[in-house]
Amino acid sequence: MQIIPKVILVTAVLFFCLPIISMDSVLASTQNAATPDKKLAEKHADFENFAHSKVQQLNRNHKFSRSRMLVTKQADGTYLARYHQIDDSSLKVKVMRSKSNTIPFVGIISYKEQVLESSAATPKAFNDSQFAVVKIIPNRHIFSYNKGNWN
Repeated sequence: MQIIPKVILVTAVLFFCLPIISMDSVLASTQNAATPDKKLAEKHADFENFAHSKVQQLNRNHKFSRSRMLVTKQADGTYLARYHQIDDSSLKVKVMRSKSNTIPFVGIISYKEQVLESSAATPKAFNDSQFAVVKIIPNRHIFSYNKGNWN
């Protein structure tokens, strides 16, 4: 008969102490996970700034940017102008941890490049002309974070 009180005692101890032990382990794991998440959030904000400046640079340096648009004379005597630009509203960034020790983070920039066209009677008329989007080109670039810089 002494076994029944021991079983009841062990059951009571487990019933009352197990939730406390598991809550302590949950709090400890949450506190340890907060630091890496904070670091990842910092790198995400840093990469977002990098991405915006990179898109501005790509828009400026594109072979067929607005300032270097391709103008061709058509068979009917009119002119067709075409240029490329990145749609800022389509910019998306994603940052992930890497399994590499030398490259702790990887970032991905996704955006849509627009091809715009317009026709006019003279090449100078394109300054005031309305351009329409005729094509959308999806783009994705992958960058790594190494030695304090996104490359």
